[in-house]
Parts: sequence; C-alpha cells; structure tokens
Amino acid sequence: MKRRQFLLGATAGTLLGSLGSLAHSTQVPSYTLLDVQRGQDRFQIDFSTAEGYQTAAWLLRDLRANRVGVPNVEMLQLAAWAQLVLAEHHAYTVFEITSGLRTRQTNSVVEGAARNSRHLPDSTGQFFAMDIKPVGVNIDQLAKILQYPAFGGVGIYHTHVHFDIREKAVTWNNKN
Repeated sequence: MKRRQFLLGATAGTLLGSLGSLAHSTQVPSYTLLDVQRGQDRFQIDFSTAEGYQTAAWLLRDLRANRVGVPNVEMLQLAAWAQLVLAEHHAYTVFEITSGLRTRQTNSVVEGAARNSRHLPDSTGQFFAMDIKPVGVNIDQLAKILQYPAFGGVGIYHTHVHFDIREKAVTWNNKN
C-alpha cells in the first residue's frame, strides 16, 4: 500500500468509523492536528495553516545549529494519525520531540546517527524524520502503530521512537 493511499484511506476509515461518536462530539477528527512539546514549549497546532506549519517547523528545528527546516507534510500527517490512534485505543498523549531537522554538523556528533539520515535536509531543505517520546504511553505501543502503514522507517530506542518517510518499510530495535 502506498503512503498516500494509506493516509487517504485511513482518514476516510476513521471518519466513517467515528460517525456514531461524532453525534456526541463537536470536533471532527483531523490528521493535521498535533499536540507536541519540546522542552518547556508545548503547542496544539494545526499544521494545515501557515502559522501551524511554521510552529511545527520551529519545534522540529536543529537546536544545536539554531536552524529551521522544512518538515515533510506526510511525516506530520503520520504523526497526527498515530496520536489520534493512541488517543482512541490507548491513552491521550503529547508527543515530546527529541529530534527533527539535523544539519550535517549536528548529525556528525549524534551517537549512532546514519550518514544518510532522513533527519538531514534534501536540496530543498525538506527533512523526513522525527524522534518522539509519547508522554505517558509505552514507546512500544507507538512503534507498533507507526509500523502499521507498512511504509517508512520505524526505530525503537530506550527513550524515543524514530520514524521517517521512505518508500520501503524498515524497522529496527535499539532497546536491547
């Protein structure tokens, strides 16, 4: 299944599956809403708006280099979808961002970072990876949810989950 097909199908499936509960709710589920924090900064953002997207880019910036990049929208949608699935089936969680964009210099000092990391910007400044910690939810639960679409990379670590957008599904476990 291609990622665009998944995201479109998942949106339709969640909306159809939620019709009964929508009668009791005033808010329609959305794949553009994220509740994220980095350090002391916490935002509930709608990245479909210019302001929300800029906030997401700022939160995912390379802190060491103080550089803001261009987060891939499909990556943000996948994070929003995973957060919604966790809320519906496990518990509501805020995603604590531990890493987003990395410059080459920052990537070179990150222990275990791949030379061709998806955190690195491409020629347009776009990057395709996030490392997040679900606050109050087991890391393994989040990793399983992120693996469900069967595209992209998902890495499980002691303190966070890495996920990225790529053509082929890849998983790894660095907890052991």
